[in-house]
Amino acid sequence: MKNLFIQRFVVSTLLIILGIIQIIFDTSGRFNFGYIIVFLGGIILLYSTISYIKSRKNISLEKELAKEYDERDALIDGKVARFSLYILMCEVFILMFLTNYVVIPTNTALFVILVSLIISESGSRKYYNLSL
Repeated sequence: MKNLFIQRFVVSTLLIILGIIQIIFDTSGRFNFGYIIVFLGGIILLYSTISYIKSRKNISLEKELAKEYDERDALIDGKVARFSLYILMCEVFILMFLTNYVVIPTNTALFVILVSLIISESGSRKYYNLSL
């Protein structure tokens, strides 16, 4: 759990820093997406901090209920990876089709792909944990 907290913390601070840099260096009169990136980084930082504090309270219970990595977990990981790969392929094909008609910035396309993969991975992991 501590490793996940560190990963989330690093990602959220990088998002906040990148958003601030984008806010500072954006001179166009259009809407600045740097504010959204900073807000997203703040939400991730808040979520990771709250979940880490909750997990610290349940360490004794977690030690009692800890289990070994078994075949069921490997099966779930395989199904989640396969589902995520399928989603990625579909998104790439859709984006390839859309770029014939609309100009899509690379950063926006990659951000959409990353967010959708994060959502689909967490959703499919919960689904496969409940179904098996």
